[in-house]
Amino acid sequence: MTSIAPLSGWMLDQIVRLDEVKPGFAGEMLRASAERRQVVSAFLAVTDHAYEAPTDTAAFLSSADHRSILGKAFGRVPHGLRGALKRSGPQPHDRKFYYRLFKHLADSPRHVTTAIARSEKLDQERFAVIEALPADLCDIRIVSRIDDRKKAADIVLAIDLMERRGLCRATVVEGLLRSSRPIAKVVRRWSLNMAFPPGPIPACQGFRPITNGIELRRVAKQYRNCGRNYLMPVQCGNHAFGEFSHDGREVLISFDRANGMWIVDGVYGFRNRDVHPDLSAAAYAFAARHGVPAHEIRNRGDQGVEALRRLALRFVDWNS
Repeated sequence: MTSIAPLSGWMLDQIVRLDEVKPGFAGEMLRASAERRQVVSAFLAVTDHAYEAPTDTAAFLSSADHRSILGKAFGRVPHGLRGALKRSGPQPHDRKFYYRLFKHLADSPRHVTTAIARSEKLDQERFAVIEALPADLCDIRIVSRIDDRKKAADIVLAIDLMERRGLCRATVVEGLLRSSRPIAKVVRRWSLNMAFPPGPIPACQGFRPITNGIELRRVAKQYRNCGRNYLMPVQCGNHAFGEFSHDGREVLISFDRANGMWIVDGVYGFRNRDVHPDLSAAAYAFAARHGVPAHEIRNRGDQGVEALRRLALRFVDWNS
């Protein structure tokens, strides 16, 4: 005996209506395969026959083959429609889903029809992802790793940004296609290669600005400070870092931009050790000569609390 699977939503109302004029029709649908259910759902979603001629409609849907049902519903059956319906699960979708599927397979560009044909499952969210992606990203190896339209839109914007910042779009897309890792992790990885917006001080003798995420990760490990947490602010142009050398010693200068003005936010020593006063003074003086003042440090009062802050900062920034 064929197992019975429940139905819900608008389709349940329709088969109850048809069961009233052809007893047993509802039972047929409850025992039908997933493909049969979707074929009948497509027919009822795009036609008014169930209301205009319920008796004839019930008889037709009980006896006709899938291709005949779809042909009567849409006028023609584009390649891949039956297979797509078979992969759409046992439960009916929103009525618009079926005409949307037909239009995509009948009229959409090849990359769209190919993505649909290669999708293991189809639903409204998968359609939304496919529709949101441009041709070079609309590949099932990418589509299948994107959960919803919002994430798809973010992927598109991120790739566009990388291209504007000088990365080769084709190379980035190829990297996404070759990787099997979560798509967001791959995008973040590639974003490390993206050039940062200019900081307050250009490269000059004794100073080298940090220009991309690869360099930022390097100095974050070298200086063991919180630089790695500043990737997004630096990419947005609201923060910047640069290595300053003086008398054979180096420090990392952290710059912050507030109200359109750059300031020196701090100076870090190697492995987050204390910076010698004369080296710190040289770094601040260098920045001041280039029009970047120091951040005003307010008196925090209790020196014990200040000592605890320094100790906690070193732990939280690097080990958390």
